[in-house]
Parts: sequence; structure tokens; C-alpha cells
Amino acid sequence: MAIWEVLILSTKLTVYLGLSALLGGFLILLLVPFSLEKQSHARLLLQAHIIKYMAMFALVGVFATTLDFFFQVGSLSQTGFTGMFDPVMQRMVAQSTLGTIAISRLCIFIVGIALCGLFYWQLARKKTPHFIVTLLGAIILWGSVGYVFMLSGHTVQLERSYGYALAVHVIIALSWMGALWPLSAACLHLSPTPLYTLMRQFGHLAIGLVSLLILAGTLLAWELVGSVGNLFNQIYGQSLLLKLGFVNAILLLAAWHKLKLTPKLLTHSNAAIDMRRSIQIEMLIGLCIFLITVALTTVLGPQS
Repeated sequence: MAIWEVLILSTKLTVYLGLSALLGGFLILLLVPFSLEKQSHARLLLQAHIIKYMAMFALVGVFATTLDFFFQVGSLSQTGFTGMFDPVMQRMVAQSTLGTIAISRLCIFIVGIALCGLFYWQLARKKTPHFIVTLLGAIILWGSVGYVFMLSGHTVQLERSYGYALAVHVIIALSWMGALWPLSAACLHLSPTPLYTLMRQFGHLAIGLVSLLILAGTLLAWELVGSVGNLFNQIYGQSLLLKLGFVNAILLLAAWHKLKLTPKLLTHSNAAIDMRRSIQIEMLIGLCIFLITVALTTVLGPQS
């Protein structure tokens, strides 16, 4: 694998993590008002942790997006690391789809940071973020991320409906993975009753999200691979199967959380610790899924 591919893989993975933190953070911020009293100390503390998490990863996302642009320039120039600063190649990349994607991602991260700043300012005044503002911010970011992913990837040459399927798939996947750290933090900062309420609400929401995730993912995989045989004969198909294995592992963990661990939160003193450990395992599996996804969209392709 060429050095440029490694660098682009690393920055793209970091961008995915940044987007995931933003989308997942907003998802949990929208659930918190239904689990905790408005001005409770625990709610303010949890929201502060979530907002810091979102802002930190958004800042990292800005840095990674900028680096990714220069790495794309260097990869195309083929003149070594100095090629990253070739003004002619920079203009060419900036005027291409790659440039549009980079600018769009920067805008998403900057808007996310601005919203985090607004929310943190409200928390500093002992006021919780307004639900409607949070919802509008989430909708804007979810829609923007979906649109950006429709501009890139292997679905660009397919019918528009596959682009929408990709957008739905990406929004749900990023939001779910990004929600795991806030849920892990909730296990530390919330008492059993509100933690149970939050986990139960997330579990109910996950049922619908998982259904859409699987439906959109199956539609995309079938169109890109073409046949069952290609799943086993092509590197791309084999990578998809590996990704599917990790996805199944996460689904099993999610079912374990909903059916076994969540009910124990009200009856077992160490249930929150067990839940947090299980969520951390889910986060590691999610990172593996991100790594495979980055490889599929950067190095590999349906023709592999």
C-alpha cells in the first residue's frame, strides 16, 4: 500500500470519528430531556461532558479534513511530499468533487463547534440547551452529512435512490457509533433510575434505526457486489462479509443490552459497571467497522 493511501486512510478514519461524535452526541442530547429533570445537576453534568466530547472531535475533524485535502493533492501530484503544496494541483483539487467534499465537511464541523459553543455557554449559566434548537441543529447536521456522502463513494454512478439509501445508512451508522461514548459516560454520572430510562429509550429508538440500517445496507451491498458468488470470490465482497460479521456482533451486543443489562440497572448495584464495559466493547467493534469501511471506500472497490 502506498504511503499516500495510508495517510488518506488515516485522515478519512479520523473524519468519520469526528462526524460520528457530532451526530451521536446530538442524538443523546435529544434523549436526555426525556430521562432527567430539567435543572438537575446530573443532567447539566452529563450534557457538559457530551458537548465537550462533540467539540473536541469536531476540532480534530477540522484538522483531519484539512490534512486530507493536502494528502489528496500530494497523491495526485506524484512529486513527493512537496507536491502537497503545488498551487496548480491545489486549485484542481479544490475545483473538483474532492474540494467540494472537503469544504462541506469543514462547514459541518465549524457549525457543530459553533453549536457546541452555544450549548456550553447556556450550561455555564445553569441553563440546559433548548430542545428545539438542539433538534434543528441535529437535523441540519444529519442532512448535511448525508448529502456529502451522496457526493462521493461507489454510489455516485448509480441511480439517485441508491444515494439516498447510502445517506440513510451513513447517518444511522455514524449516529449510533457516536452515541456510544455519551452512553458510557452516562453509566458513570447517572443514578440507576434515569440511566435505566435513558438506556430504555435508546433501545426503543435503536429498533427502528437498526431496521433502516440493515435495509439500506443490504440494498447497497447487493447493487455493488452484484451476486452472492462475488461476496466470496472478490476482495471487496470478502471485506463486506467481514464487516457484516462485526455488524452482527454489535447487533448481538445491542440485544444483550436491551434484554438483559438494561433491566438489571434497577435491581443490581454493579449493573452500570457491566453496561459501561459492554458499551466499551461495542465501541471497539465499531472502530473495526469504521476501519473496514474506510478501506472499502478508499483502497478497494466493487471491481476488486
